[in-house]
Formats: sequence, C-alpha cells, structure tokens
Amino acid sequence: MSKQSADRTTQTKVNIPFIVTLRGFAALMVCLYHFVCTTTGYINTTWITDTFWFGQKGVQVFFIISGIVIPLSMIQWEYHLKLFWKFLYKRFVRIEPPYLLSVALGVAYLIFRNHFGGSADVDLTPTFRDVLLHIGYLVPFVDDAHWVNQVYWTLSVEFQYYLCLAILFPLALSKSRWMHLLFVLVFLIPPYFVESKNFFPHWSAFFMMGIAYALWMTKRWLTTEFVITLLLSLVICLQCLPLVDVVFGSVTLAVIALFGQCNWSLGNKLGLISYSLYLIHPFIGGAFINFMSHRFVQPWEKFLVIGSGTALSIAAAYVFYRMIEKPAQEWSRRVG
Repeated sequence: MSKQSADRTTQTKVNIPFIVTLRGFAALMVCLYHFVCTTTGYINTTWITDTFWFGQKGVQVFFIISGIVIPLSMIQWEYHLKLFWKFLYKRFVRIEPPYLLSVALGVAYLIFRNHFGGSADVDLTPTFRDVLLHIGYLVPFVDDAHWVNQVYWTLSVEFQYYLCLAILFPLALSKSRWMHLLFVLVFLIPPYFVESKNFFPHWSAFFMMGIAYALWMTKRWLTTEFVITLLLSLVICLQCLPLVDVVFGSVTLAVIALFGQCNWSLGNKLGLISYSLYLIHPFIGGAFINFMSHRFVQPWEKFLVIGSGTALSIAAAYVFYRMIEKPAQEWSRRVG
C-alpha cells in the first residue's frame, strides 16, 4: 500500500467499540427467545413468554450492525470492483468454517435425537439434499427444503447482502451524487416486491439505514444525503416490515450513534463469542433444556434449567470460538 493510500485508510478508519457489546447482547437475546419461547410446553406463563418473544429481534440488531461494519471495512480499504472476489473470499474464510462445522454438529444432534428417545413426533433427520443446500445458503431457494438450524436463514440474508454490496457499493463511493441516488434507489425499491423474510431484498431498506450511517460517519456522504436516505428508509421499512422490527432497528442505530465509543469489558467478552453462540446454542443449551424440561417442572427448577442451559451455551461457544472461529478470523486477516 502506498503512503498516500495508507494516509487515506487512516483517515477513514472508524472504531465503534460498543458494537462488539451489541453483538453479544443480540446473540444472548436470540438464545433466550429460543430457550424460553420455543421449548414446547415448558414455560406457560404468558407475561414471561410475551417478554422473551422480543428476544428474536436480536436478528434486527445484527442486521443494523452488518449494515454499518461491512461498509466501514470496505471504505477503510478503498473497495472497488476489482476487489470483488477478494472481498468474497475474505468473508468466506471468516464465516464459513464455523458455519459449516455447526451444520455438521446440527446434523449429528438431529440424528442422535431421533435415535435416542427424542421428544419429536416426526423424524427430524435432514435429507442429504437439504444438507448440501446449506452450502451456498440455498435452502430458501428450494420450496420444500429445510434448515438444520432455523437461525441459518439470517446467515443466508447476510450472504445475499454481501453479494449485493460487493457489486453495488462502488456507486455509493462515487463522487457523483447521481450515483449515490442510484445506489439508494436500488436498495429502497425491492422491499415493495419481495415479501419473504428469507431474501435480502425484503430487508434492503432496513440495511440501508446502517449503510447510510457508515457513509456519513466516514464523510463519504453529506449530512443532507444521510438524513434524506435515513428518513426514506424508515418510511419504506414502516410500510414493508412489522413496526417492532423498525423500532428495534431505529433504537439500535440510535444507541450506536450515542454510545458507540463506550467500551464495556464484560460486553466485549460476550460479543467476542457472539457468532459462535448464535450458531451452536440450539444444539447445546437448547438440547440440554429440552432434555431437562421433562424432568424438572417446578417454577424454580425451570429457572435453573434455562439458566444452566444458557451458561452451558456460553461456555461451549467460548470453546467453539477458540478452536474454530478464532483461527478462521486469523485466516481472514491474512487475506488482507
């Protein structure tokens, strides 16, 4: 890298430490939603299930974060189309090894559950075709295909986002305001035509809130462009998405804007393993809670079971991070 390029990289590098904490918080939200609300017949108290139902909105927190951090990285390294394959390769080696190993873990868990007195009334063993469709996140494109782990639908949306951004982001980085407008329109129009949450175009206006913020933070876009884009994105999200999703997205963006420089040690530790926790919690904590739910039914016992399942998931995620995810991160860094 030339001295001039290095100087520009330093100028555009933005650090938002609180995003790490938000990642950990979002992953924990999703875990608790699954443990409390999807363990069939275990928690029947309405106000508890209604409260933890909002945990699934940790997904929307992740989407806003991705809308910010991926463009920030691309801006920092002065992304252009010639870097398309390198960008995808870098993302691939960062996210695929943990993902694919978690798929293998999920297949093993479902087979074990079916052949060891599981509580499921139907055979949950995935077909060979469905397992293959996990490569490339192709499950949503086949009508009768099923994920091994339901959280994977969000990874599919994220991967589609990477592809779209890798192709279109040079428009946002152009010096032409007309190119900026074209970039915005390409992201804001699709939600009107794609209703399935399994596809990125359904969420493109939602991601645009984070993208516009990243471009404004790095002074690639004027304040006027950012404000207008943000307002248009909010309007379209209100028309195409549930209100609760828009609220979680807006609050996440506001928290990052107001408290982005906060650095919380405990939150950082949880954020560090958030991806691993997100991937494996159904097969670790979820399996533990499902097994124990048939044996411990008193209210205080349920509290201990869910708490223990959460702690077990966090511990397993730490091991998974050190053994699988961290080496993948280091591999990705070597790509440059």
